[in-house]
Amino acid sequence: MKVFITGVTGYVGSVIAQHFLSEGYQVSGLVRSQEKAERLIKMGIDPIIGNLADLSLLKESVRKVDGVIHTAISHTPDMEKLDVSAVKTMLDGLEGSGKPFIYTSGTLIYNDTFQNIVDEDSDLNPLPFLNWKANQEREVVAAAGRNIRTVVIRPTLVYGRGGGLVQATIKLTKQLQSAKYINDGQNAWSTIDVDDLANLYVCAFSQAQPGSLFNATSREMITTKELMNSIGKIAGVENKIESWTYEEAVKVIGPAAWGSSINQRISGSRAEQQLQWKATSKSILKEIEEGSYKVNA
Repeated sequence: MKVFITGVTGYVGSVIAQHFLSEGYQVSGLVRSQEKAERLIKMGIDPIIGNLADLSLLKESVRKVDGVIHTAISHTPDMEKLDVSAVKTMLDGLEGSGKPFIYTSGTLIYNDTFQNIVDEDSDLNPLPFLNWKANQEREVVAAAGRNIRTVVIRPTLVYGRGGGLVQATIKLTKQLQSAKYINDGQNAWSTIDVDDLANLYVCAFSQAQPGSLFNATSREMITTKELMNSIGKIAGVENKIESWTYEEAVKVIGPAAWGSSINQRISGSRAEQQLQWKATSKSILKEIEEGSYKVNA
């Protein structure tokens, strides 16, 4: 079985690729440079040099494989345009094949969940800058009607292997010499270990029904104050774990302050029930204080 992964060198995409390799799949991945291509070859991954703007390359690539996983995101001003055109092209290339196509979304399109725990049947309430992501989900789910086994996966806060947002927050904490949470820090986030997440992609690739949508999360929820307490300990500022206002946070971390200030209380029971999948990794706080983040710190 051959699987094509966009974003294969990214934090999440690279771990997904490793899990598929361990399951005996042949993996190919989209990369932007020859240097990255050589790294993929050493990992046993077939590199395809290009980017999300190379539409003819994308269509040709997806037609040669047994399924596609889309994790790439450009983080440029034309992010929406690139994603929309790339997804449309890949779906066109897969039309009528019955092959799986997994689209990576995110739970921020729920907006602030407050004290509610939301699931896949809950209403979305994306801020204007995330409307396009919700539209992309609808396009992917609807493409099941074109005989493509489409799946949408929404990861919560991803951690593990010393990377991701936690790693960036540790770096910022060291720079500030203070671990900061917004207001009282009692807003809570659901979490998912990157290896548990990758395992969910494997399960969905082989088992999910056409037009499926899954929240990707463990059953753990942590407050931002708890998170910053753990980060403060390994960053060497355990005596400077402090509150700051939303306005103060915006001045330092910009738009990311919004995500840090809201609740993301998410249920992942659908994946557990339909895919017999379960998160089994250690909690985010233990991973920070005793695991990969402590080692890297």
